[in-house]
Amino acid sequence: MLGIHHALPECGILDQVRGLEMTITPQLLMELIESTIAARRETEDTIRDLRQQLEQLDDERSALEQEEQGYRLALTRRFPEAAAVSAPESAPHAEAGLFPLADDIADQSRSDAVETAVRVLTQAADFATPAGIEEFLQQHGRSDSRDAIGAALAYLNRSSRVANVGRAKWQLARKG
Repeated sequence: MLGIHHALPECGILDQVRGLEMTITPQLLMELIESTIAARRETEDTIRDLRQQLEQLDDERSALEQEEQGYRLALTRRFPEAAAVSAPESAPHAEAGLFPLADDIADQSRSDAVETAVRVLTQAADFATPAGIEEFLQQHGRSDSRDAIGAALAYLNRSSRVANVGRAKWQLARKG
């Protein structure tokens, strides 16, 4: 028997060979390599399948989050008094208030309030409109005119905080 088996690492089939006092031959090592390669490929296939499942679940979660935000936005639009209701505690990221707002919008500068409105409204739809922004701000205690909102959007666009994606359609600017 070769004395080399004591220098080989402790792993899988080789451990079993040591227990049987078998002679390590090139053929045995080639078989071990082949079986290890096959096991590694099987593991890689499993990892690939799990990553695909994870992507699908992540897409499903994103769709559900958008749906939830749409319902919350509809609730706020149709029943403004509901904006003061807290999110259910069972929600994983429940925060005070219906929408997660960093500060009270009434205390923010106009441009910050408009940016916040764009952020919240685009969670429920692909874009925000000046009319939607005006309605959102009014529901949160502000009385900004449509002209003032337009000026704030122009400023935010120049400072790359929002982007115009069509006529009267706004989104947060992509960071990149």
